[in-house]
Amino acid sequence: MHNNFIKHFIVGLIIFSNQSYGKEFNELFTIYEPIENSSSIESSINISFNNLVFRVSGSNSPSNIWKIINSGSFRKDFITSYSIKNYDNKSFLEVKFNQDKVISKFKELSIPIISHSRPMIFFLIEIESGTETSYFVSRESKNALDNIFINTLDRLSNQRGIFLEMPIFDLEDQRTLSDFNILSSPKEYLISKYDFDHLVDIKLINTGFNEWSFSGDINTVISSEFYKKDIETIFLEHIESIISDAFKDLIIDTSNIFFTKIDVKGITSYEDYKISKDKLLKLIGISDLEILSFKNNIIEYQATIIGDMDSLQRDIQNNSFFDIDTFKKSETLNLVYVK
Repeated sequence: MHNNFIKHFIVGLIIFSNQSYGKEFNELFTIYEPIENSSSIESSINISFNNLVFRVSGSNSPSNIWKIINSGSFRKDFITSYSIKNYDNKSFLEVKFNQDKVISKFKELSIPIISHSRPMIFFLIEIESGTETSYFVSRESKNALDNIFINTLDRLSNQRGIFLEMPIFDLEDQRTLSDFNILSSPKEYLISKYDFDHLVDIKLINTGFNEWSFSGDINTVISSEFYKKDIETIFLEHIESIISDAFKDLIIDTSNIFFTKIDVKGITSYEDYKISKDKLLKLIGISDLEILSFKNNIIEYQATIIGDMDSLQRDIQNNSFFDIDTFKKSETLNLVYVK
């Protein structure tokens, strides 16, 4: 049931987020932790904070957590709110953390951060069980084997704060795939329907009694009565390796601070100003904004930036509220506010 909750949570993020790849993980600072009863809230909060540090830093090293605790802070200091949510008769503690306080503490302790902008990794998993026609795993599970892949992706997506997608077949897809023959390429059809940063293409074939073979991006042979557990372990290790590699180039060095000017075009009202400034400050790379001027519907800011300009521009490009004005070349970062 925990996996069912995570599945619906992640699918919601995928469907309702910006549809381009390299998307914002909108609930980066919200953690959902299973909870048995109200007496375990304290321990669930502690686990939630540990998970948050892992998700935001990209590292599961306990040293980051102990740095924060030893600095005189308590886990509760970073919480905005928490409440118990029920789903499928299962309880979860929803813990919302204060982004500004978390980032400020990370900066103070020089703990690296990975921002809201998270990669999109697309999984094309073909299964040939020997008892039915070869098929691709989708969000609509067919069996326990499918659930190994679906639940593993959902669990890691929630834990690491990254988009791990697989196909969702509508009626047109089902008809199209059923029309493919041995000379056609259903893979090309599926790949063309999705935008992503990285493709994981694997095939799992049943080669005998309790014997399975991975090919494609995973190459290994399994021969065991516990083959389902082996499949899960191998798949999990492969995903974790991919996620770690994907995050390497996205780490923001919180010890690096500089100043730059940012122009925001398209501000026609006080409401535009309030919303656009709030959205800018939500970007992890921007820690402070000071207004320098406001004329011709353009606000000029002096901005305090953590990390570097590349990471800031990447976050802006994956934000649905701003476009970078590439036609205006200057040392100032020129943005267009998108309403």
